[in-house]
Amino acid sequence: MSPLKISVLGESSISRYPERCVLQVAIRSEGLEQEPVSKDVTLTSNELHRIFTDLSPKTPEGLASTDAPVTKFSNTLLRTWSKVPTDEHGKPLPRVYHATSSFEVIFRDFAKVGEVIGKLVKIPKVEIESVDWRLTDQTKKELGSEARKLAMRDAVQKANDFADVVDRQVVAVEITDEGHGTRSRTKQTARLSTLRTSVSDAEGNTIDLTPEDVEFTSSVDAKFESVSEA
Repeated sequence: MSPLKISVLGESSISRYPERCVLQVAIRSEGLEQEPVSKDVTLTSNELHRIFTDLSPKTPEGLASTDAPVTKFSNTLLRTWSKVPTDEHGKPLPRVYHATSSFEVIFRDFAKVGEVIGKLVKIPKVEIESVDWRLTDQTKKELGSEARKLAMRDAVQKANDFADVVDRQVVAVEITDEGHGTRSRTKQTARLSTLRTSVSDAEGNTIDLTPEDVEFTSSVDAKFESVSEA
């Protein structure tokens, strides 16, 4: 009897409530003079830096304190450029100057995210670019082991399903890790106008955001062969 060979893809998916919220914020300005455009972005960037610094108090060792709403934030340097637009007839118009900067802010306290967004949308030149839900590196490491085992069990089950039909027994002879990843079930990475948010009319103008479960996925490519008969 010729040997039976079976190749299957084992997959797994584990859902977890997010542990961090990553807020992407951009500051943009444009105008006919370079200095005021750059100044707008610089002053606004300094204002946001103060806001996020207050939300991320540090321990004497320089780490985020255990009760800090923001665990970490970073911002890009001021970027400037200019271009000459044209009208509908291709005639050059006055040169337009542009300036931009951006922030990435990692929140531990989800309630603070909506409160901060409520403040930021009132500041001229500020745009909320995205809101993303994530797991910590430690959790992803722990889930990685669990997800790989589940993916392999899925591959074994699939192989046995095929083998049972033809009355064979198989064993794994080759396993290839196809990798893993994380994603929000409904990833909130659109601009604020398209996020699933509701703005209350209460004092503070808080934005209510609903955290999305994060899915940790893993897959393996496994090859099986029939067991030799005694």
